Amino acid sequence: MPLLRAEAALVAKAGADMIQVDDPHLCLLVDPEVRAQYDDEWDGADAEAEFSADMDNEVLADVGDDVIRAVHLCRRAGARVRGEAYHSGDYDHIVKDLARLQTDHLTLEFSSPGAGDVNVLEQLPDDLEIGLGCVSVHPGEVDDSDAIVERVEQAVEVVGAERIALNPDCGFAPGSAARVDLDEVYQKLRYQTEAAKRLREIYA
Repeated sequence: MPLLRAEAALVAKAGADMIQVDDPHLCLLVDPEVRAQYDDEWDGADAEAEFSADMDNEVLADVGDDVIRAVHLCRRAGARVRGEAYHSGDYDHIVKDLARLQTDHLTLEFSSPGAGDVNVLEQLPDDLEIGLGCVSVHPGEVDDSDAIVERVEQAVEVVGAERIALNPDCGFAPGSAARVDLDEVYQKLRYQTEAAKRLREIYA
């Protein structure tokens, strides 16, 4: 962890505007089966989630006040593409740890199956910007602009439009073996852009 903390500080010193930590571990603990395993074999799922949040905070501790600190919670989209377990479960299990993250921007995947209700966002700090995962990265699944707008408007009712940024759930090549159709990716981003334009016209 000291190495990652030092690396983040060097990136900030080099002039980065934003530094994002990708955390695939904390989001494992939304899954009831994973939580049961930690409760049975280790110190417990809650303790593990607390430790994971502490490590994210440690990485970003020295980046300074001029850098936007961001954390993305990954729900293992690559595993889903490969047909493996992708750890379904809502964020309620870890929301108290998300609220402890010393970050300015938190990206959460909400188009993934089993991600749960956006009402969980009301339990997060009022000054936290939400990167709302509203576009599926799963190959063959294309959310049109109507679907994206509907998904975002559900979140707007909870936290307000001024705190929301639109994001795909994750990267469009989930896993090293993913086969990516660039035309499909372009279409997904096009629909996201259309949705963003429509939402700005409503909420600007």
